[in-house]
Amino acid sequence: MAGRPARCTHALRLLGEHGIVQFALGRQPDLTHGYCLDDNARAWLAATVNLRLGDDVPGAQAVGEVALAAIRRCRRPDGRYHNLYDRAGLFTDEVGSEESFARTVWACGVAACCAPIAGWRNAALELLTAALPHVPNLTYLRSRAYCVLGLAAAVAPERAAPVTPVSDIPSQTRQAARRILASLCRDVAQEYRKRATPRWPWWEDSLTWANARLPEALLRGCAALSEPGLGEAGWEALTFLEGVTQSEGMFVPIGNRGWYEEGKVRARYDQQPIEACAMVDAWLAAALVSGDSAYVGKALEALGWFFGLNTEGLVLVDPDGGCRDGLGVGECNRNMGAESTLSYLHAHAVLAAVFAGKSPVSAVLQGKPAGSPSQR
Repeated sequence: MAGRPARCTHALRLLGEHGIVQFALGRQPDLTHGYCLDDNARAWLAATVNLRLGDDVPGAQAVGEVALAAIRRCRRPDGRYHNLYDRAGLFTDEVGSEESFARTVWACGVAACCAPIAGWRNAALELLTAALPHVPNLTYLRSRAYCVLGLAAAVAPERAAPVTPVSDIPSQTRQAARRILASLCRDVAQEYRKRATPRWPWWEDSLTWANARLPEALLRGCAALSEPGLGEAGWEALTFLEGVTQSEGMFVPIGNRGWYEEGKVRARYDQQPIEACAMVDAWLAAALVSGDSAYVGKALEALGWFFGLNTEGLVLVDPDGGCRDGLGVGECNRNMGAESTLSYLHAHAVLAAVFAGKSPVSAVLQGKPAGSPSQR
């Protein structure tokens, strides 16, 4: 299931004149709502981790080239970004959302060290360096978590990136990124301590979307900074999330029809691909920090959600690498948009990298510490 790369054929189908198109009607791109930086950052990240598996991943480089061009186009002169633009390429916002900016930082942090194409690494370093002054100003929790994922990968890619690095960033940039990373990790951990209770060990009053990215951020930050104390909150939260969504050998993400508010009944539908992708990454982060290969099995369970190991027993992906937009009661959403497809391509690639020896977690399977010399 995860031993070889997925095809990027459907992602290629979603490419338009100005980047990867947000939505699809069935398998066909729907330009009604145009494009967004969010999805192009996702596309560049997915392309980077897929290409790290080798040059035999069909379509990955083409997807990444278009996505990188879109990211550059969205960049404002001040280092911030536009997010939304229409089918003609005209921006429909003045400044993009924090989350679109943070996802771009995440993609740049990974690509700066891990992209197998030198031009991508150079572009990522330039974009990351220009973005760093704006990172401390972020206010939303998930935005800060996404930046932690990117900065951890840039600061210590041999320990905290989703795939093994091919180079390092300059020491001056790494030191600046490390200072910001340490501050972000402290802030995210402090927010957890202020809100978490023994009955509800979480940052917020409800479990909503991209849940696993929050504990993952602290675990990868802990690995990058070599500060075990930062990971304590991440472990507590991930254990709680596992108990809610993956306690019986099957991943059942929180549904977006009502989420899960503390003290109320959790929503089971519609289940979203981004949740399965996030849970795969979180378990691999757990394996990195703990050195326990059992967590790779948990990641495989989460990936299995795409292939029918879910409440409905339905397969959400196709041989072209496309993914349905969600799982409902007895049915899959017929549409195959960018977010869903890229979530699958990302999740599949990071696990394939583990078994191909192209991930820091590969060392864990071999009984070695992550980041040992054999991993470079």
